[in-house]
Amino acid sequence: MGYNPDQPPGRAPMTDSLKQRYIFEVEPERYELFAAPACELAVTRRDLWKLLGAGLLLTVMEPPAAGLAPVTTRIHVAENGRITLLTGKVDMGQGLRTLLTQVAAEELRTATSSIRLMTGDTALTPDDGGTWGSLTTPETVPLVRSAAVRTRQKLIEIAAAKWRIASAELMAEDGQVRDPAGRTFSYGELAGAGVDNPKTAHEAPPTPPAGWRICGTDHPAVLGREIVTGALHYSSDQRVPGMLHGALVRPPAHRATLLSYTAPPDRALENVRVVHDGDLLGVVAADEESARRAASIIRAEWKTKPLVPFPALMAHFKKTARPPQLQAGSRYPAIVEKGNVPSALERSHTRYISSYSLAYIAHAPLETRSAIAEWTKDAGGEKLTVRYAGQAPFLVRMELAEAFRLPEDRVRVISGEIGGAYGGKQRGEVALEAARLAKAAGAPVRVHWTREDEFRSSYFRPAGLVEVTSGCDARGKIVAWDFHNYNSGASSLAPPYAIADYYCGYHRSDSPLRQGSYRSLAAVANTFAREMHIAELADRHKADPLEFRLRNLDNSRMRAVLERAAEHFGWGRQKSGNGTGYGLACNLEKEGHLAVFVEVETNGRRTKVRKMTAAADFGAILNPGNLRNQIEGALIQGIGGALFERIDYDEKNVRNASFSEYRVPRFSDTPEIEVILIDRREIQSAGAGEAPITLAAPAIGSALHAATGRWVRSMPMFG
Repeated sequence: MGYNPDQPPGRAPMTDSLKQRYIFEVEPERYELFAAPACELAVTRRDLWKLLGAGLLLTVMEPPAAGLAPVTTRIHVAENGRITLLTGKVDMGQGLRTLLTQVAAEELRTATSSIRLMTGDTALTPDDGGTWGSLTTPETVPLVRSAAVRTRQKLIEIAAAKWRIASAELMAEDGQVRDPAGRTFSYGELAGAGVDNPKTAHEAPPTPPAGWRICGTDHPAVLGREIVTGALHYSSDQRVPGMLHGALVRPPAHRATLLSYTAPPDRALENVRVVHDGDLLGVVAADEESARRAASIIRAEWKTKPLVPFPALMAHFKKTARPPQLQAGSRYPAIVEKGNVPSALERSHTRYISSYSLAYIAHAPLETRSAIAEWTKDAGGEKLTVRYAGQAPFLVRMELAEAFRLPEDRVRVISGEIGGAYGGKQRGEVALEAARLAKAAGAPVRVHWTREDEFRSSYFRPAGLVEVTSGCDARGKIVAWDFHNYNSGASSLAPPYAIADYYCGYHRSDSPLRQGSYRSLAAVANTFAREMHIAELADRHKADPLEFRLRNLDNSRMRAVLERAAEHFGWGRQKSGNGTGYGLACNLEKEGHLAVFVEVETNGRRTKVRKMTAAADFGAILNPGNLRNQIEGALIQGIGGALFERIDYDEKNVRNASFSEYRVPRFSDTPEIEVILIDRREIQSAGAGEAPITLAAPAIGSALHAATGRWVRSMPMFG
């Protein structure tokens, strides 16, 4: 299939109705991250009972935040005591399953082993938003906590009604409700008691952090054994009876439309169905090998459009840039400003101008995309079921419904376990391909992307250009800040420093390559530019980079992470030079405060990151072990984008569409990593899955300057 900048491959147009139903804006195309409306489910209460068993089912709708739709959480307690938490979120390896299990078990006063999570099924789970933006901890956790508290209280009230005593006299613990005399009811007995809707006597508060027994501990991954033994089935492992296999005939260019095609003689395509639907050209066969072989021998003629080459890309971004515009309700406003920047720059003792750039990079998840689509009919007409492990099953459901002009309650998307995504599996490209082939074939069809498909048919982290102008007073305090991002996005625009006058703007530009969300969105680009510029200012003022940052900070939590990381790293004890350098960076991202110090060794051709020390303050820590894992993983991933990851393309297509040509971090690239966690139990937990990746590049870049005396202002630095 070809590429249309307004309608990427395999995707239905984004209509106004779809935009209104699901407000989102994956930078920079503006389709991202707000909680979606609670949708009517294409399933009856009887269907839920069949699946979950008899028992108690609570559906809790939380009031919406300003400008957002209400969000629903469901908890089911079965007669056998099994508790099921239903969420539209999915686990991509970030630990969501374990985290939500801990929270539910904590508030239900039961063991985590009695909790199971049902995720990402649009017919059964509530639409509580896509899995993105580090929003699970700050937004989903409070909802689950509230629902679990209410479920516990409801069980207590059922027991109180059976015993005919006040609910305030009862206590829930170890999966039971106990009265002062020592009598007990198990949760299962209460769930099957059949007591008619007892009235709530009082609203119980959530457990304070001081009373946590399960939260705040290093709880092992709920499915850890299955993961490490290979027993866990991922999306690409799924099969259904009678399934056929599909393969697509891909164009030779990133932007192309199909003109015509020629199939070889019937003998070469025996037992193969050729499907042509607009720009989609594919085949369906009994096995995957036959389908791929058949797709490879079909000859197609395409009309292609040339791409802006990378050497001209930054100038292209400037040429096509639109002025920043504020949009109501945006989580990442395109303009962040305070004071009068032109006047402050005019009064500055010194001014400094610099620019920074970064290339497109790929998500490169371990598991490539796959989907199985199946069409059926009943009295209501056609129904479509798609098994696709994506980050936003309800969003994909809407794409499918719009593409095939079906009511949403006639489309079901079931998300399995996901082998990595990093923002790259939010849309329904492969689901749409499978559904179109299945409709033509009249049978279930599975489409499994190759690694080359991942590189050429998906979207990339946006490339970008950032221009910064700053002004300082005679004492080296930053007094003016003018910051412009072209193309890559608006997240993390605002500086964490105490600057009296600043303007930060995001300019949308035209992109030759398809682009979308990537881990932390544009925070990587904006933090790289800001922290490198801060490092350069410190150098111009002959100041220590740590001292210069502390001089310009009034955020006590940021100061704390800088000072703790510096202490553990041993900042200032060794001098840079002779190919060894030390650098640092800090950031306030999604309410998380983080500082990273690095040691690098370089010979001018190859750079090795020897050591990384991070200090992190994300408020109350729910699972310290998983938080460390997230920080370490993000830092390692950040090394790839900093040093060598980039999409290489010519005027037609991506040229490095395989792991043999596209460099990702290896075990040999992994440094010694130390993570210091600051647990602030009095502060609500912040999301931490994305923030650490923002600091790898500027910390490495400043260390490279310390080692070589040269400033690096582009990412990747050696790609």
